[in-house]
Amino acid sequence: MFHKYAVELFDVRKDYFLGKIRVPALRGVNLKVLSGDFISIVGPSGSGKTTLLNVMGLLDRPTEGKVYINGMDVSRLSESERAKVRLKYIGFTFQMFHLIPWLTALQNVEIPLILAGVPSKLRVKRAIECLRAVGLADRMNHRPGELSGGEQQRVAIARAIANNPKIILADEPTGNLDSKTGRTIVELLRSLNEKLKTTVIIVTHNLEVAKSTNKIYHLRDGVIVKEEEP
Repeated sequence: MFHKYAVELFDVRKDYFLGKIRVPALRGVNLKVLSGDFISIVGPSGSGKTTLLNVMGLLDRPTEGKVYINGMDVSRLSESERAKVRLKYIGFTFQMFHLIPWLTALQNVEIPLILAGVPSKLRVKRAIECLRAVGLADRMNHRPGELSGGEQQRVAIARAIANNPKIILADEPTGNLDSKTGRTIVELLRSLNEKLKTTVIIVTHNLEVAKSTNKIYHLRDGVIVKEEEP
């Protein structure tokens, strides 16, 4: 079912504890991301960017507040229910790629399809389609160590779109790449956003990357302090 907003956060707070000391990471974030939008969240180190991404991606629970994914309140779901929502609605890419080194590019892309219970033949077909979509049809049988950083990130993006997620969450997707390769990756995410209507949320400290998106949200000390359109 289509919903106007892919992600909605209402007064989301997240605290961590170091012994008995409470450390607030998010201090009341309110955010609505339109379905099909292409946005970025920027801020200095320690501003709460990764915590916010983890809350949106259901990898972490907020201490207070509500989180909605495609109109569904996911704040109180069990861990198994949250896992199902992640698998169906959300694709992830990370700065460190997180590819399994002994598997080929094709096998890495198959992983979320295996988790979703897709039969073998359909799984391989879909993984090949995803690798073609990111321009790696000729590298599908290579292992991560045989690929450049940009190629590894493309494999990670192919894996992220394997289950046709409504949302891609990209955590510093250009952080380990040179500037030229980084621009190529951002252009690829933009292309997927336009062709597949996938909502893309990039978390970055790089303002040049952020300026490639439709809207920039500035996070500081766990609060969104400014919103701008480049």
